[in-house]
Order: sequence, then C-alpha cells, then structure tokens
Amino acid sequence: MNILVTGGAGMLGSYLLPILKNEDNVVATLQRHDADIICDLTKEIPRFGEKTFDLVVHAAGSHDEGDALDLNLDGTRRLLEALEANPPKEFVYVSSWEVYSPDSGEDIKEDHQLWAATKVGQSKARAEETVRKWCADHDVLLTIVRPARMFGKGVKGEMRSLFNDVVNSRYIHVRDNDAMLSLVCASDVAEAIEKLHSIGGIFNISDGKGAKWIELAEAMSSNSGAMKRQTFLPKKWADVAWKFASWLPAVNASLSPEILSRRSKTLTLSSEALKMALPHWNPYPTIDVISRVNEDYPYLD
Repeated sequence: MNILVTGGAGMLGSYLLPILKNEDNVVATLQRHDADIICDLTKEIPRFGEKTFDLVVHAAGSHDEGDALDLNLDGTRRLLEALEANPPKEFVYVSSWEVYSPDSGEDIKEDHQLWAATKVGQSKARAEETVRKWCADHDVLLTIVRPARMFGKGVKGEMRSLFNDVVNSRYIHVRDNDAMLSLVCASDVAEAIEKLHSIGGIFNISDGKGAKWIELAEAMSSNSGAMKRQTFLPKKWADVAWKFASWLPAVNASLSPEILSRRSKTLTLSSEALKMALPHWNPYPTIDVISRVNEDYPYLD
C-alpha cells in the first residue's frame, strides 16, 4: 500500500509513522522540512507528479489560533486540490475534540451538534465538512478521528503550557471546580488510525476515562519527578486575586477569565463508536501514563 502522511514530524506523526512503515507499505511524508515531499500547506499546493496513494492520512494541523484557518482549513483544501487528479482509495482526517462546544457535557457522541468556540475548532469543523464532500464526490472511503487532548513526546499547546505552570508552581485550582475532560495517549490515537482507515466513519478517540483538571495537574507534577502540592483558592478569592494581582505570573496563568472559563467546563467524549468498530480496543490510562506509574507503557524519554 502506498501511503501519504502529512504532519509526520508532529507529536502524533512520530507515533504514527513507525506503525505504518512495514514491509507491506511504502510511506511518504509531506511537511515543511525534512520530508519526502516538502510543502508548506499554508501557502502551497503540493506537487505529486506521477505519485499515487492508496491511503492519505492528513495529520498536519495547528492548535495556534493565529494560523488555524491557514493550515487546518485552507491547507486541507490545497491538499485535496493536489489529489484531484488521482484520488486515494482511503482518506483519514485528524480532527479534534475542539469541534464540540467546550461545555457540551459528558459522554458526547459523534452525532452531537458541532459548535466550536475557538478558531481552531471552527477551522477543524469546516475542514471536516470540506473533506466529507470531497470524499463523497470522489468515491473515497473517509475516516474522521476526533482525538481528545493528546499526550506524548513533544506535546505542545495548551497541555504543554499547563505542564509548565504546574512544574513552576504557577497552577492555581479553584476549589469545587470538578469540571471533567477527556484524555488520550498519542500512541493510542496512532494505533486506532492504523486500524480504522479501512473501516471508515467518524470516531472520537479517548481512553474512556474522564479526568478532573486537578487530577491532571497532580499527574503532571508527578511526571516532573518532584510531586508539588497544588494551590487551591475559593472562587471568590480567585476573582479577587485576578482583580488585584493579575500581573503575577501564577495568577495570570491560572485565573484569567479566559483560562478559568476554559478549565471550568466539562467535555468528555464517548468511546462507544470506537469500541464497536474495534472490540478489542484497550488504550492506556492516560493519567497513569502522565504520572509515569504505568509500567507497560513504552515511554520514549
């Protein structure tokens, strides 16, 4: 099978490429540097020449609000335009949990209304729509995966920022904030993609175990090798701290209205569709992996 993977240098790509590269597959990568096909999808349409692909895994994407539309949406359109002459048999689009409203609640299924609150989520949702139409028009089997917040070697964005705040004692938890979020290891997402691409459909991907923000912070603290006692504040004192001390790094990192709102809404993903498609699906418990207490997980560093 000839396979094209975009975003192979990203966190997910670093786990995906070794799984796809075997004696039965020829895998080409597309990214801005150090790839078989060098292309900046924010600006360029790839040139494939005579190359054809049986499977395309589009994992390139941005979690930066500044260039989300350029890469997530317009970059996807450029990739599809390049594939127009020779469409693949199968296409996997790596979307995101952010296509849902941040306060959607618990156990959200794939048919839940998409109501993204961020540019990242909006660009992913619109890219999903674009890919669905293109694949239907070209008779291409489509698989859309919506990973929860992913963890692995090279994690970036929101979770990297949270980790830095925790290990530098800047994380402040508002007392009685029991908001839940879904998590997943990037290695499990990669393995799911390898199995789902020939099935087709839309799938949330999480470890199936919701976690509280404070549990995540404590796991990150354990990961650092120096378990730190987390700081708790009642909501009214958190508001006072922000009003009078927002210039302090710890207060700005944890108690700004934007961050406080983001960390006080529950959104957990249902794994029902994934388990039906993959009955033997058995992901690692992400909290245990982050805490480095899972002895079976193949840590890369």
